[in-house]
Amino acid sequence: MKALNIASLGEFAEYAGLKRTTMYNAVQGRVSENGTDVKPSVDTIFALARALEVSPTTLLYRLDPSAFPATEIEMPGTHIVQLIGRVGAGPGQREPFQHRSVCVSERLAQGKDLIAYEVIGDSMDGGKRPIPDGATVVVNTLDKGSSDQAVVARLRDGLMVCKMLKEDKFGSHLLSANPFYTNSTPPRIARDEIDEIIGRVVHVVQDVDSLVN
Repeated sequence: MKALNIASLGEFAEYAGLKRTTMYNAVQGRVSENGTDVKPSVDTIFALARALEVSPTTLLYRLDPSAFPATEIEMPGTHIVQLIGRVGAGPGQREPFQHRSVCVSERLAQGKDLIAYEVIGDSMDGGKRPIPDGATVVVNTLDKGSSDQAVVARLRDGLMVCKMLKEDKFGSHLLSANPFYTNSTPPRIARDEIDEIIGRVVHVVQDVDSLVN
């Protein structure tokens, strides 16, 4: 909701095209008169999937990971983007990663070469387009970004980071977007520390569990 600039569940319900009671029941749960849990309807799952720009199978997978892989089914009009690693919005990342994927619209994917990364750290959780800890960023490798845009970069020490690209009289460097981030890494990364700009962040997908919190 923060990424969508939505302040309440009621507003998110309107955004998703759902009744407010349906939205609250989906988040908080509902119990029938005989004491059994009432699960969200298929229509509710599809409405939430469209609003969050994820596949319905991704939502179902979060409810029951043992049921089937989240990326087993691709919806018409969507495109599967592979997650290939983690990036640090804070300390750089090079830790092992279990490959998976996210679903985006075909319109977003058109004319782009997309890959995705999981973000670790909160140094980009600020500004007009915050990228929170645990989010997935979709990156266009054909676009290396321009000043004040979020990018993924590889540093000379091999670590991967997600930062804001800044170009000024001192040249290109990377900055944090969140002035209150909680890790101890430097807020500015100089150009001579950057090995390669992988690409510009074109889409942010928050952890499904936190999208309505």
